[in-house]
Amino acid sequence: MRRGRAAGHGRLIASIALAGLAAIAVACGPATASVRVPVATIPQLASSTAAPPASGAAVSPTPEPTGAPAIAVDPSLLTLLPGDVAGITLQPDAETAAEIATDPSLKAALQSIAVAAAFAPQASGTLADYAVATVVRLRPGVFDDAWFRDWRDSFDEGVCGQAGGVSGHAEATMDGRPVFIGTCAGDVHTWHVYLPREDVVVSTQGIGNGRFGERIIDGITQ
Repeated sequence: MRRGRAAGHGRLIASIALAGLAAIAVACGPATASVRVPVATIPQLASSTAAPPASGAAVSPTPEPTGAPAIAVDPSLLTLLPGDVAGITLQPDAETAAEIATDPSLKAALQSIAVAAAFAPQASGTLADYAVATVVRLRPGVFDDAWFRDWRDSFDEGVCGQAGGVSGHAEATMDGRPVFIGTCAGDVHTWHVYLPREDVVVSTQGIGNGRFGERIIDGITQ
C-alpha cells in the first residue's frame, strides 16, 4: 500500500471491503448456515434466488461531537443506476450502507453512500450472476486522478483477494465515460466510473456471463 494519503485511503477501502451485505445461505457443502457477504468479496452460492431485501428507510449514523461530519446514507444515489439488470431488480441495502458509514476512517473522503445488489436465479451447482454496486459521493476537493487510482487499486485488491488475486486491468468507454475494469484470477470483475457532475464514484463487482456489474455501469442515467 502506498504511503501518506494513499495509506489512509487503503484503510478506507479496507473498511468497505469488510462491511457485510444482507445474510444469504450457502447452497452446497455440509454447512448451510447463513454467511455475511462482504461488499468487496464474491458471494457464496445462494440457496435463494431472491436478491437481498431492502432494509427500509435511510439510516444516518449519529454524528460524533468532533472531527469530520458523519457520512449520510443516501438512497437517492441509487437513482443514478438502472432499476434492474437483465430483468433482475437492483435491490438497495441501506443496512450495509449504514454499517459502512459508521467507520470513522471513511469520513474524510465520503459525504454519502448507498449500496445495492442484484442476484440472478442460480442453476444447480454453479454461481449465479450477481453484482454489488457501491455508490459514494465525495467531499469537495477529494477527487483527483491519484485518489481515483488508489481507490480502484485498493477496491480490486479487496475483491480479488477472495478470488485468486488481481490478474489484469483494462479500460473501456461507456456513454462517453472512461470505465476502469479489474479482473480477478477467479473470473470476478470490477468496474469503476467517476461522474464529475455529481462528484460520485460508482464501483461494482460481479461474476457470471451476464456481466451484471458492467451492465449497471453502462446503464447509469446521468
